[in-house]
Amino acid sequence: MTLALKRKFSWGQVLVFLMLLLIFIMAAYPFFYVLSLSVMPYEQYVRQPIHIGPSGFTLTYFQEIFRDPRLINAFQVSIARTVIGTALNVVVTIMAGYALSRPDLKYGRILTVLFIVPMFFGGGIIPYFLTIRALGLLNTFWVLVIPGLVSPFYLFVVRAYYRSYPQEIIEAGRMDGASQFGIFWRIVWPTSIPMIATIALLYGTGHWNEYFWSSILVQPNLHPAPVILNSIMNNRSMLQGLGLGTQLTPQSFIAAVSATLIIPVLIVYPFLQRYVVTGILVGSVKG
Repeated sequence: MTLALKRKFSWGQVLVFLMLLLIFIMAAYPFFYVLSLSVMPYEQYVRQPIHIGPSGFTLTYFQEIFRDPRLINAFQVSIARTVIGTALNVVVTIMAGYALSRPDLKYGRILTVLFIVPMFFGGGIIPYFLTIRALGLLNTFWVLVIPGLVSPFYLFVVRAYYRSYPQEIIEAGRMDGASQFGIFWRIVWPTSIPMIATIALLYGTGHWNEYFWSSILVQPNLHPAPVILNSIMNNRSMLQGLGLGTQLTPQSFIAAVSATLIIPVLIVYPFLQRYVVTGILVGSVKG
C-alpha cells in the first residue's frame, strides 16, 4: 500500500499539497471564525477569551439585526443596485474592452491613454461630489450605479483577454457579411462567458460591499445594507458603552453584521468559481 502511494504521489507533490492546504486554512479560517462568533451564545463567549470554533448556537444577534425596520428596504436597495449596476457594468466594460482591443480602432491609443489616467490620478472628494451634484444625480438611485460604470483596471483585463482572442473567428464573421456590432453580439459575446462571469463577480462584490459614497450621496431611504448595518452596529456599541440596552457583546454583534454581508457572497461565489478561474487565466497564454 505504501509503495503504491509512493508511485502515485512524489514527495514534491505531497509537499505542494500540504502547502496549499495550509494556505487554504489560513484564508478560510477568518471567515469560519466570524461565522462561529456570530452564532455563539453570550454565556459561552464570555467564559473563555479565545475561541477556536463555535461553542453553542444562537440566532439572537441576527434577530436583533433584522428587527430594525430600515434593513428590509436597505437590502432591497442593495439587491437592486447589485443586479442593475453589475449588468450595466458588464455590458459597457465588455464592449469597451473589445473595442479597445481592435488594432483598427480609430483614435484607439488616445482612448487607451484617457482610460489609463484615472487609474493613477483622481480629482478628490470635493470635486467628485460637485460633479455628481452638477449632473443632477445627487440623492437618486442612479448615483449608486452610473459614476462607477467602468473600472479602468477591469477594462484593461478585458482588453488583454480580447487581444488574445482568435482573429480567425472574427475574420470568418466578416466574410459572412456581419457588421462589427453583429460580430460582437453573435460571436464574441456568447464565447466570452468566463470573462463575463469574472467581471460580473468583481463588480457585483464591489456594489454589494460599497459603503463610503453610499453614505454621502443619497438620502437615508436609499442607503444600502452596509450603511444601515454600520449604523445599527454603532448604535448598539454606543448604548452598551453607556450601560444601556442590550447584553450583546460588541464583538459578537460585529461578527453577525459581517456575516450578514458575507453569506450572500459565499452563496453566489461557488456557482461562478469555475468561470472566474478560467477568466483570470485565459488571457495569460498566447497562441
